[in-house]
Amino acid sequence: MENQYSRKIVSGAFFVFLFGVLGAFVGYLLRFILTSNLSPEDYGLYYSCLSLIGLFVLFEDFGLNSSLIYHISKFRVEKKFKKLKTSIFTVFLIQLFPALIVSIIIFFSARFFAINYLHLSENILKGVLVIKLLAIAYFVQIFHTLILSILQGFQRIKLYSFVNFCRMLFYFTITWLFISLNFSVISPVLGFLISYLFIILIFSPFALKLIPKAKICFSKKLTKKIIFYAFPIMFSSMAGLIIGYTDTILITLFRGLPEVGIYQTAQPTARLLWFFAGAFTTVLFPLITELKTKNINFLANGIYLLYKYIWIVIIPFALMAFSFSRDILNLFFGPFYSSGADVLKILAIGAIFFSVVQINGVVLNGMGKPKNYTKIIYLGAIINVIGNIILIPIIGITGAAVSTMLTYIIMFFFSFVELRKFIKVKIPVLKWSETLIAGFVSLLSIYFIKN
Repeated sequence: MENQYSRKIVSGAFFVFLFGVLGAFVGYLLRFILTSNLSPEDYGLYYSCLSLIGLFVLFEDFGLNSSLIYHISKFRVEKKFKKLKTSIFTVFLIQLFPALIVSIIIFFSARFFAINYLHLSENILKGVLVIKLLAIAYFVQIFHTLILSILQGFQRIKLYSFVNFCRMLFYFTITWLFISLNFSVISPVLGFLISYLFIILIFSPFALKLIPKAKICFSKKLTKKIIFYAFPIMFSSMAGLIIGYTDTILITLFRGLPEVGIYQTAQPTARLLWFFAGAFTTVLFPLITELKTKNINFLANGIYLLYKYIWIVIIPFALMAFSFSRDILNLFFGPFYSSGADVLKILAIGAIFFSVVQINGVVLNGMGKPKNYTKIIYLGAIINVIGNIILIPIIGITGAAVSTMLTYIIMFFFSFVELRKFIKVKIPVLKWSETLIAGFVSLLSIYFIKN
Protein backbone atom coordinates (compact mmCIF):
# COMPACT_ATOMS: atom_id res chain seq x y z
CA MET A 1 0.00 0.00 0.00
CA GLU A 2 2.83 2.39 0.93
CA ASN A 3 4.59 1.67 -2.38
CA GLN A 4 1.36 2.34 -4.28
CA TYR A 5 1.01 5.81 -2.78
CA SER A 6 4.72 6.52 -3.20
CA ARG A 7 4.44 5.71 -6.92
CA LYS A 8 1.39 7.97 -7.18
CA ILE A 9 3.24 10.86 -5.58
CA VAL A 10 6.43 10.44 -7.62
CA SER A 11 4.60 9.87 -10.93
CA GLY A 12 2.22 12.78 -10.38
CA ALA A 13 4.98 15.09 -9.18
CA PHE A 14 7.08 14.25 -12.24
CA PHE A 15 4.32 15.31 -14.64
CA VAL A 16 3.48 18.44 -12.64
CA PHE A 17 7.17 19.36 -12.59
CA LEU A 18 7.70 18.55 -16.29
CA PHE A 19 4.75 20.59 -17.54
CA GLY A 20 5.42 23.23 -14.89
CA VAL A 21 8.97 23.72 -16.20
CA LEU A 22 7.75 23.75 -19.81
CA GLY A 23 5.06 26.26 -18.87
CA ALA A 24 7.61 28.40 -17.02
CA PHE A 25 9.88 28.33 -20.08
CA VAL A 26 6.98 29.52 -22.26
CA GLY A 27 6.17 32.17 -19.64
CA TYR A 28 9.77 33.32 -19.73
CA LEU A 29 9.63 33.58 -23.52
CA LEU A 30 6.46 35.64 -23.11
CA ARG A 31 8.22 38.10 -20.80
CA PHE A 32 11.18 38.20 -23.18
CA ILE A 33 8.86 39.21 -26.04
CA LEU A 34 7.11 41.79 -23.85
CA THR A 35 10.34 43.42 -22.62
CA SER A 36 11.68 43.44 -26.19
CA ASN A 37 8.59 45.06 -27.72
CA LEU A 38 7.08 47.21 -24.95
CA SER A 39 8.56 50.20 -23.16
CA PRO A 40 9.41 49.69 -19.45
CA GLU A 41 6.39 51.91 -18.64
CA ASP A 42 3.97 49.74 -20.67
CA TYR A 43 5.48 46.51 -19.32
CA GLY A 44 5.10 47.86 -15.78
CA LEU A 45 1.57 49.09 -16.54
CA TYR A 46 0.43 45.61 -17.61
CA TYR A 47 1.78 43.87 -14.50
CA SER A 48 0.52 46.62 -12.20
CA CYS A 49 -2.99 46.03 -13.60
CA LEU A 50 -2.61 42.24 -13.24
CA SER A 51 -1.63 42.70 -9.58
CA LEU A 52 -4.64 44.96 -9.01
CA ILE A 53 -7.03 42.39 -10.52
CA GLY A 54 -5.26 39.64 -8.58
CA LEU A 55 -6.29 41.22 -5.28
CA PHE A 56 -9.97 40.77 -6.23
CA VAL A 57 -9.56 37.01 -6.82
CA LEU A 58 -10.65 36.46 -3.23
CA PHE A 59 -14.19 37.53 -4.18
CA GLU A 60 -14.36 34.83 -6.84
CA ASP A 61 -12.68 32.00 -4.95
CA PHE A 62 -13.75 32.36 -1.28
CA GLY A 63 -11.51 29.35 -0.51
CA LEU A 64 -14.14 27.16 -2.19
CA ASN A 65 -11.83 25.59 -4.78
CA SER A 66 -9.63 24.06 -2.07
CA SER A 67 -12.78 22.95 -0.25
CA LEU A 68 -14.05 21.34 -3.47
CA ILE A 69 -10.79 19.42 -4.00
CA TYR A 70 -10.97 18.18 -0.40
CA HIS A 71 -14.62 17.07 -0.64
CA ILE A 72 -14.25 15.42 -4.07
CA SER A 73 -11.37 13.31 -2.69
CA LYS A 74 -13.32 12.50 0.48
CA PHE A 75 -16.62 11.57 -1.22
CA ARG A 76 -14.81 9.46 -3.86
CA VAL A 77 -13.29 7.28 -1.13
CA GLU A 78 -16.63 7.08 0.69
CA LYS A 79 -18.47 6.43 -2.63
CA LYS A 80 -21.01 9.19 -1.88
CA PHE A 81 -21.52 10.22 -5.50
CA LYS A 82 -24.67 12.32 -4.96
CA LYS A 83 -22.81 14.48 -2.47
CA LEU A 84 -19.81 14.65 -4.78
CA LYS A 85 -21.83 15.96 -7.73
CA THR A 86 -23.81 18.32 -5.50
CA SER A 87 -20.56 19.73 -4.08
CA ILE A 88 -19.34 20.70 -7.57
CA PHE A 89 -22.54 22.53 -8.52
CA THR A 90 -22.85 24.16 -5.08
CA VAL A 91 -19.36 25.65 -5.37
CA PHE A 92 -20.02 26.83 -8.93
CA LEU A 93 -23.26 28.62 -8.01
CA ILE A 94 -21.78 30.27 -4.91
CA GLN A 95 -18.86 31.62 -6.99
CA LEU A 96 -20.79 32.69 -10.08
CA PHE A 97 -22.76 35.74 -8.95
CA PRO A 98 -20.16 37.48 -6.74
CA ALA A 99 -17.58 37.09 -9.54
CA LEU A 100 -19.99 38.68 -12.01
CA ILE A 101 -20.74 41.62 -9.68
CA VAL A 102 -17.05 42.29 -8.91
CA SER A 103 -16.18 42.05 -12.61
CA ILE A 104 -18.83 44.68 -13.45
CA ILE A 105 -17.59 46.99 -10.66
CA ILE A 106 -13.97 46.76 -11.87
CA PHE A 107 -15.09 47.28 -15.48
CA PHE A 108 -16.94 50.52 -14.72
CA SER A 109 -14.26 51.77 -12.28
CA ALA A 110 -11.48 51.41 -14.86
CA ARG A 111 -11.00 55.16 -15.34
CA PHE A 112 -10.79 55.73 -11.58
CA PHE A 113 -8.01 53.11 -11.26
CA ALA A 114 -6.15 54.47 -14.32
CA ILE A 115 -5.97 57.95 -12.77
CA ASN A 116 -5.58 57.20 -9.05
CA TYR A 117 -3.67 53.90 -9.08
CA LEU A 118 -1.60 54.00 -12.29
CA HIS A 119 -1.18 57.80 -12.06
CA LEU A 120 -1.75 58.18 -15.80
CA SER A 121 -2.11 61.75 -17.00
CA GLU A 122 -1.54 60.86 -20.65
CA ASN A 123 -2.77 57.74 -22.46
CA ILE A 124 -5.52 57.26 -19.87
CA LEU A 125 -7.63 55.38 -22.42
CA LYS A 126 -4.88 52.78 -22.79
CA GLY A 127 -4.91 52.08 -19.05
CA VAL A 128 -8.72 52.03 -19.01
CA LEU A 129 -8.86 49.46 -21.84
CA VAL A 130 -6.30 47.19 -20.13
CA ILE A 131 -8.29 47.21 -16.87
CA LYS A 132 -11.64 46.61 -18.64
CA LEU A 133 -10.34 43.60 -20.58
CA LEU A 134 -8.77 42.16 -17.42
CA ALA A 135 -12.13 42.64 -15.63
CA ILE A 136 -13.74 40.36 -18.25
CA ALA A 137 -10.91 37.84 -17.82
CA TYR A 138 -11.53 37.96 -14.06
CA PHE A 139 -15.05 36.59 -14.56
CA VAL A 140 -14.00 34.00 -17.15
CA GLN A 141 -11.39 32.61 -14.73
CA ILE A 142 -13.99 30.97 -12.48
CA PHE A 143 -14.81 28.38 -15.17
CA HIS A 144 -11.11 27.65 -15.70
CA THR A 145 -10.48 27.26 -11.94
CA LEU A 146 -13.47 24.93 -11.57
CA ILE A 147 -12.08 22.66 -14.30
CA LEU A 148 -8.70 22.51 -12.51
CA SER A 149 -10.34 21.80 -9.13
CA ILE A 150 -12.33 18.89 -10.59
CA LEU A 151 -9.23 17.41 -12.25
CA GLN A 152 -7.15 17.75 -9.08
CA GLY A 153 -9.90 16.37 -6.84
CA PHE A 154 -10.27 13.29 -9.05
CA GLN A 155 -6.44 13.00 -9.07
CA ARG A 156 -6.16 13.43 -12.84
CA ILE A 157 -2.81 15.07 -12.21
CA LYS A 158 -1.33 14.51 -15.68
CA LEU A 159 -4.29 16.18 -17.38
CA TYR A 160 -4.26 18.94 -14.73
CA SER A 161 -0.61 19.68 -15.53
CA PHE A 162 -1.26 19.61 -19.27
CA VAL A 163 -4.13 22.13 -18.95
CA ASN A 164 -1.87 24.65 -17.20
CA PHE A 165 0.84 24.19 -19.82
CA CYS A 166 -1.65 24.61 -22.69
CA ARG A 167 -2.95 27.85 -21.21
CA MET A 168 0.56 29.29 -21.08
CA LEU A 169 1.17 28.15 -24.67
CA PHE A 170 -2.05 29.84 -25.88
CA TYR A 171 -1.21 32.93 -23.82
CA PHE A 172 2.23 33.20 -25.45
CA THR A 173 1.05 32.47 -29.02
CA ILE A 174 -1.89 34.90 -28.96
CA THR A 175 0.22 37.64 -27.34
CA TRP A 176 2.96 37.21 -29.95
CA LEU A 177 0.34 37.37 -32.73
CA PHE A 178 -1.13 40.66 -31.46
CA ILE A 179 2.32 42.17 -30.86
CA SER A 180 3.21 41.41 -34.49
CA LEU A 181 0.01 43.32 -35.41
CA ASN A 182 1.21 46.33 -33.33
CA PHE A 183 -1.40 46.08 -30.56
CA SER A 184 1.28 47.21 -28.05
CA VAL A 185 0.33 46.78 -24.35
CA ILE A 186 -3.13 45.45 -25.30
CA SER A 187 -1.44 42.33 -26.76
CA PRO A 188 -0.74 40.48 -23.47
CA VAL A 189 -4.20 41.43 -22.17
CA LEU A 190 -5.89 39.83 -25.18
CA GLY A 191 -3.56 36.83 -24.89
CA PHE A 192 -4.48 36.47 -21.20
CA LEU A 193 -8.24 36.64 -21.86
CA ILE A 194 -8.44 34.50 -25.01
CA SER A 195 -6.18 31.77 -23.56
CA TYR A 196 -8.73 31.20 -20.77
CA LEU A 197 -11.58 31.00 -23.29
CA PHE A 198 -9.71 28.41 -25.37
CA ILE A 199 -8.93 26.25 -22.32
CA ILE A 200 -12.56 26.30 -21.16
CA LEU A 201 -13.84 25.27 -24.61
CA ILE A 202 -11.28 22.47 -25.05
CA PHE A 203 -11.08 20.92 -21.57
CA SER A 204 -14.54 21.38 -20.01
CA PRO A 205 -15.79 18.13 -21.69
CA PHE A 206 -13.00 16.17 -19.94
CA ALA A 207 -13.96 17.62 -16.55
CA LEU A 208 -17.69 17.02 -17.13
CA LYS A 209 -17.04 13.33 -17.95
CA LEU A 210 -15.52 12.82 -14.50
CA ILE A 211 -18.64 14.02 -12.69
CA PRO A 212 -20.68 10.93 -11.69
CA LYS A 213 -24.17 10.43 -13.11
CA ALA A 214 -26.10 10.98 -9.91
CA LYS A 215 -28.91 13.24 -8.79
CA ILE A 216 -28.06 16.69 -7.48
CA CYS A 217 -29.49 17.06 -3.97
CA PHE A 218 -28.78 20.52 -2.61
CA SER A 219 -28.79 20.56 1.18
CA LYS A 220 -28.02 23.12 3.85
CA LYS A 221 -25.91 20.60 5.75
CA LEU A 222 -23.57 19.90 2.81
CA THR A 223 -23.38 23.58 1.86
CA LYS A 224 -22.40 24.42 5.44
CA LYS A 225 -19.68 21.74 5.40
CA ILE A 226 -18.24 23.13 2.17
CA ILE A 227 -18.36 26.73 3.40
CA PHE A 228 -17.00 25.93 6.89
CA TYR A 229 -13.99 24.17 5.34
CA ALA A 230 -13.54 27.04 2.86
CA PHE A 231 -13.93 29.84 5.41
CA PRO A 232 -10.44 29.68 7.00
CA ILE A 233 -8.91 29.04 3.56
CA MET A 234 -10.62 32.20 2.31
CA PHE A 235 -8.80 34.18 4.99
CA SER A 236 -5.50 32.45 4.25
CA SER A 237 -6.08 33.16 0.54
CA MET A 238 -6.71 36.81 1.39
CA ALA A 239 -3.42 36.94 3.27
CA GLY A 240 -1.69 35.03 0.46
CA LEU A 241 -2.93 37.58 -2.07
CA ILE A 242 -1.60 40.36 0.14
CA ILE A 243 1.83 38.68 0.22
CA GLY A 244 1.72 38.01 -3.53
CA TYR A 245 0.51 41.37 -4.82
CA THR A 246 1.09 44.18 -2.32
CA ASP A 247 4.76 44.51 -3.24
CA THR A 248 3.90 45.29 -6.88
CA ILE A 249 0.98 47.54 -5.89
CA LEU A 250 3.07 49.53 -3.39
CA ILE A 251 5.96 49.83 -5.87
CA THR A 252 3.40 51.26 -8.33
CA LEU A 253 2.18 53.78 -5.75
CA PHE A 254 5.55 54.78 -4.26
CA ARG A 255 8.09 54.31 -7.09
CA GLY A 256 6.38 54.22 -10.51
CA LEU A 257 5.84 51.88 -13.47
CA PRO A 258 9.50 51.49 -14.67
CA GLU A 259 10.51 49.99 -11.29
CA VAL A 260 7.47 47.69 -11.44
CA GLY A 261 8.83 46.48 -14.79
CA ILE A 262 12.25 45.70 -13.27
CA TYR A 263 10.69 43.94 -10.27
CA GLN A 264 8.43 41.90 -12.55
CA THR A 265 11.44 40.35 -14.30
CA ALA A 266 13.35 39.45 -11.11
CA GLN A 267 10.36 38.16 -9.12
CA PRO A 268 9.08 35.58 -11.65
CA THR A 269 12.66 34.38 -12.21
CA ALA A 270 12.99 33.64 -8.48
CA ARG A 271 9.55 32.00 -8.47
CA LEU A 272 10.79 29.38 -10.92
CA LEU A 273 12.36 27.82 -7.82
CA TRP A 274 8.86 27.24 -6.43
CA PHE A 275 8.21 24.55 -9.02
CA PHE A 276 10.24 21.93 -7.15
CA ALA A 277 8.02 21.97 -4.05
CA GLY A 278 4.92 22.96 -6.04
CA ALA A 279 5.14 19.77 -8.12
CA PHE A 280 4.75 17.68 -4.96
CA THR A 281 2.12 19.84 -3.24
CA THR A 282 -0.25 19.63 -6.23
CA VAL A 283 -0.20 15.83 -5.96
CA LEU A 284 -0.12 15.70 -2.16
CA PHE A 285 -3.29 17.68 -1.40
CA PRO A 286 -5.90 15.15 -2.61
CA LEU A 287 -3.71 12.19 -1.56
CA ILE A 288 -3.34 13.43 2.04
CA THR A 289 -7.12 13.79 2.25
CA GLU A 290 -7.51 10.22 0.96
CA LEU A 291 -4.91 8.88 3.41
CA LYS A 292 -6.59 10.68 6.31
CA THR A 293 -10.01 9.30 5.28
CA LYS A 294 -8.58 5.76 5.08
CA ASN A 295 -6.60 6.22 8.32
CA ILE A 296 -3.29 5.32 6.70
CA ASN A 297 -0.47 6.47 8.96
CA PHE A 298 2.79 6.46 7.02
CA LEU A 299 2.37 10.16 6.25
CA ALA A 300 5.09 11.36 8.65
CA ASN A 301 7.79 9.28 6.93
CA GLY A 302 6.81 10.60 3.50
CA ILE A 303 6.92 14.21 4.71
CA TYR A 304 10.35 13.62 6.28
CA LEU A 305 11.70 12.35 2.95
CA LEU A 306 10.27 15.39 1.16
CA TYR A 307 11.96 17.67 3.69
CA LYS A 308 15.21 15.79 3.29
CA TYR A 309 15.46 16.02 -0.48
CA ILE A 310 13.70 19.29 -1.36
CA TRP A 311 16.64 21.43 -0.22
CA ILE A 312 19.16 19.13 -1.92
CA VAL A 313 17.31 19.82 -5.18
CA ILE A 314 16.48 23.51 -4.75
CA ILE A 315 19.68 24.92 -3.21
CA PRO A 316 21.97 24.40 -6.27
CA PHE A 317 19.46 26.22 -8.50
CA ALA A 318 18.98 28.98 -5.91
CA LEU A 319 22.77 29.44 -5.77
CA MET A 320 22.93 29.69 -9.56
CA ALA A 321 20.26 32.40 -9.48
CA PHE A 322 22.14 34.17 -6.68
CA SER A 323 25.58 33.97 -8.33
CA PHE A 324 24.54 34.86 -11.87
CA SER A 325 21.55 37.12 -11.16
CA ARG A 326 22.78 40.06 -13.25
CA ASP A 327 23.83 37.80 -16.13
CA ILE A 328 20.47 35.98 -16.17
CA LEU A 329 18.41 39.19 -16.25
CA ASN A 330 20.70 40.81 -18.82
CA LEU A 331 20.59 37.73 -21.07
CA PHE A 332 16.80 37.34 -21.09
CA PHE A 333 15.54 40.90 -20.64
CA GLY A 334 18.36 43.31 -21.49
CA PRO A 335 20.63 45.77 -19.63
CA PHE A 336 17.80 47.96 -18.28
CA TYR A 337 16.24 45.06 -16.36
CA SER A 338 19.57 43.71 -15.04
CA SER A 339 19.37 46.39 -12.33
CA GLY A 340 17.00 43.95 -10.58
CA ALA A 341 19.95 41.63 -9.81
CA ASP A 342 19.86 42.29 -6.05
CA VAL A 343 16.12 41.58 -6.00
CA LEU A 344 16.70 38.20 -7.67
CA LYS A 345 19.46 37.32 -5.17
CA ILE A 346 17.28 38.11 -2.16
CA LEU A 347 14.18 36.32 -3.50
CA ALA A 348 16.26 33.24 -4.44
CA ILE A 349 17.23 32.88 -0.76
CA GLY A 350 13.59 33.38 0.25
CA ALA A 351 12.49 30.63 -2.17
CA ILE A 352 14.59 28.05 -0.27
CA PHE A 353 12.56 28.64 2.90
CA PHE A 354 9.24 29.01 1.09
CA SER A 355 9.63 25.53 -0.45
CA VAL A 356 9.11 23.99 3.01
CA VAL A 357 6.25 26.38 3.82
CA GLN A 358 4.47 25.09 0.68
CA ILE A 359 4.79 21.48 1.86
CA ASN A 360 3.68 22.19 5.44
CA GLY A 361 0.73 24.26 4.22
CA VAL A 362 -0.63 21.60 1.90
CA VAL A 363 -0.27 18.92 4.60
CA LEU A 364 -2.30 21.05 7.05
CA ASN A 365 -5.00 21.76 4.44
CA GLY A 366 -5.11 18.12 3.31
CA MET A 367 -5.55 16.96 6.92
CA GLY A 368 -8.57 19.25 7.24
CA LYS A 369 -6.74 21.84 9.38
CA PRO A 370 -6.90 24.96 7.19
CA LYS A 371 -7.37 27.24 10.23
CA ASN A 372 -3.84 26.50 11.36
CA TYR A 373 -2.36 27.31 7.97
CA THR A 374 -4.42 30.51 7.97
CA LYS A 375 -2.60 31.66 11.13
CA ILE A 376 0.75 31.25 9.36
CA ILE A 377 -0.35 33.11 6.23
CA TYR A 378 -1.86 35.97 8.24
CA LEU A 379 1.31 36.39 10.24
CA GLY A 380 3.26 36.49 6.96
CA ALA A 381 0.86 39.02 5.41
CA ILE A 382 1.13 41.42 8.37
CA ILE A 383 4.94 41.27 8.35
CA ASN A 384 5.03 41.65 4.56
CA VAL A 385 2.77 44.72 4.45
CA ILE A 386 4.59 46.47 7.31
CA GLY A 387 7.97 45.66 5.74
CA ASN A 388 6.87 46.91 2.32
CA ILE A 389 5.42 50.17 3.68
CA ILE A 390 8.65 50.88 5.60
CA LEU A 391 11.25 49.71 3.05
CA ILE A 392 9.83 50.45 -0.43
CA PRO A 393 9.81 54.28 -0.02
CA ILE A 394 13.43 54.10 1.25
CA ILE A 395 15.18 51.49 -0.94
CA GLY A 396 12.56 50.75 -3.61
CA ILE A 397 12.34 47.28 -5.15
CA THR A 398 15.20 45.96 -2.98
CA GLY A 399 13.08 46.79 0.06
CA ALA A 400 10.17 44.79 -1.38
CA ALA A 401 12.47 41.79 -1.87
CA VAL A 402 13.92 42.01 1.67
CA SER A 403 10.41 42.21 3.14
CA THR A 404 9.30 39.14 1.15
CA MET A 405 12.38 37.12 2.16
CA LEU A 406 11.91 37.89 5.88
CA THR A 407 8.23 36.95 5.54
CA TYR A 408 9.14 33.51 4.12
CA ILE A 409 11.73 32.84 6.84
CA ILE A 410 9.28 33.65 9.66
CA MET A 411 6.53 31.56 8.00
CA PHE A 412 9.06 28.70 7.70
CA PHE A 413 9.51 28.47 11.49
CA PHE A 414 5.85 28.99 12.41
CA SER A 415 4.64 26.38 9.88
CA PHE A 416 6.51 23.72 11.89
CA VAL A 417 4.94 24.95 15.14
CA GLU A 418 1.44 24.47 13.67
CA LEU A 419 2.12 21.19 11.85
CA ARG A 420 3.66 19.45 14.87
CA LYS A 421 0.39 19.95 16.78
CA PHE A 422 -1.15 17.20 14.61
CA ILE A 423 1.68 15.05 13.26
CA LYS A 424 5.09 14.41 14.82
CA VAL A 425 7.29 14.93 11.79
CA LYS A 426 11.07 14.72 12.04
CA ILE A 427 12.97 17.76 10.84
CA PRO A 428 16.24 16.83 9.04
CA VAL A 429 18.29 19.60 10.66
CA LEU A 430 21.62 17.82 10.10
CA LYS A 431 20.96 17.13 6.41
CA TRP A 432 19.78 20.72 5.86
CA SER A 433 22.87 22.08 7.65
CA GLU A 434 25.17 19.93 5.50
CA THR A 435 23.41 21.11 2.34
CA LEU A 436 23.62 24.78 3.36
CA ILE A 437 27.34 24.50 4.24
CA ALA A 438 28.09 22.74 0.94
CA GLY A 439 26.11 25.42 -0.87
CA PHE A 440 27.96 28.21 0.93
CA VAL A 441 31.35 26.67 0.01
CA SER A 442 30.21 26.37 -3.62
CA LEU A 443 29.09 30.00 -3.57
CA LEU A 444 32.52 31.15 -2.34
CA SER A 445 34.18 29.05 -5.07
CA ILE A 446 31.97 30.62 -7.76
CA TYR A 447 32.82 34.14 -6.57
CA PHE A 448 36.52 33.27 -6.46
CA ILE A 449 36.40 31.94 -10.05
CA LYS A 450 34.37 34.93 -11.29
CA ASN A 451 36.85 37.37 -9.76
